[in-house]
Amino acid sequence: MRVVAICWFLAVSGVATKATALTEICPWSPLQLERVEDRICASQSGESSRLGGPTATQKGFYDSASLQSLWEGPEHCVNDTCIYSSHRIGDGIVLLTTERNAHIASNFPIPSNAAAATLPFHVAEIPGKGIGIVADRSIRKGETILVRSPTMLVQTSPHVGLEPGTRDVLYDLAVEKLPAKGQELFVSQMGKDVYDKIETNCFQMYIDGADESGSHLGCYPEISRFNHDCRPNIHYRITNMTHTTVAARDIAPGEELSISYIELMLSREERRSRLRKWGFECSCSHCSMSDSEIAASDARLRRIEELETALENFNETVVTAETGAQLVDLYEKERLDIYLGQVYTRAALNFALFGEEEKARKYAQAAVDAVERESGANAGDAKAMRILAENPKAHWTWGKRRKGKPGKGK
Repeated sequence: MRVVAICWFLAVSGVATKATALTEICPWSPLQLERVEDRICASQSGESSRLGGPTATQKGFYDSASLQSLWEGPEHCVNDTCIYSSHRIGDGIVLLTTERNAHIASNFPIPSNAAAATLPFHVAEIPGKGIGIVADRSIRKGETILVRSPTMLVQTSPHVGLEPGTRDVLYDLAVEKLPAKGQELFVSQMGKDVYDKIETNCFQMYIDGADESGSHLGCYPEISRFNHDCRPNIHYRITNMTHTTVAARDIAPGEELSISYIELMLSREERRSRLRKWGFECSCSHCSMSDSEIAASDARLRRIEELETALENFNETVVTAETGAQLVDLYEKERLDIYLGQVYTRAALNFALFGEEEKARKYAQAAVDAVERESGANAGDAKAMRILAENPKAHWTWGKRRKGKPGKGK
């Protein structure tokens, strides 16, 4: 599941590093931290400065006042990388990162996992795949299935750059900081050791915009049970460090829930080649089609690429008012449900450019629904499509491609 995008190393200047436990542990709140020198540890008498247990809000996230009391660290520092942990948030969280990144991450809202008893699926053995997730009931398109915080969050640079022996000692210490439930979940993931489990199962994410020092690998053990499918029925997104899965289409009871591990706008051979790094030959329903069906699918993917290029460059010999709708039809025939938000958006804008009011409104509304499923209600494209759906003629794109009236929509 994980994609390595960064391969740079910590400078150690010829000095061998060892994981060394600090003699004193602060019941630490990165929410309250402004400068390193401002850190104040608990009293030596053993009296805890922490507040009572966490308080979940009505929306299912811990409130910031409760979060301030829940963290411990830094511990076992190697260079700038330290362990920060909380055993009272969800099933436990452990961060391996710098103090600055820990401060940023701990400001993020964290789900309380309070709705775990109502999950609409169960874990099952899937023939030919091992462990997977199966629906217990009908799940509607757009229904939120799972919202989780990471069990472990590891900064990418030490993961790549630390000397393996030192790294493995640090990882073992980090896992020990998790409560029993968190340890059980993490250890249950595929992989021979902690490093391998991170490589195989965790998601690349940024906690500080696109800043490379903010690049991390987030481990969500419950999410790692979702198997791959080249035409998945589940969207996922990571907001701050919260992982959300949403149904991309209606799902029947007994149907396996699946996500995609790779980019899907590829031929079967290209997809299978990329998936072999996870140690399997994809046999999903799409990859198992007949040769003639595969040829037709690959032809649709090539046509999608042609139309998208024409729309991007506005090739007047190819693009008509209906080109965006043709693109939507190809995506729907390919069952690429996880990408429909961007496709409906493109179709709506194209109809607006050609002054087609009703079709612009129709596809804009479809875009709002799809983008909200994929990216959440506050996504920029969702907001933009709501404006277009409300009044296509007032949109800045209106009529700019109508023949004889460039840029002068009525």
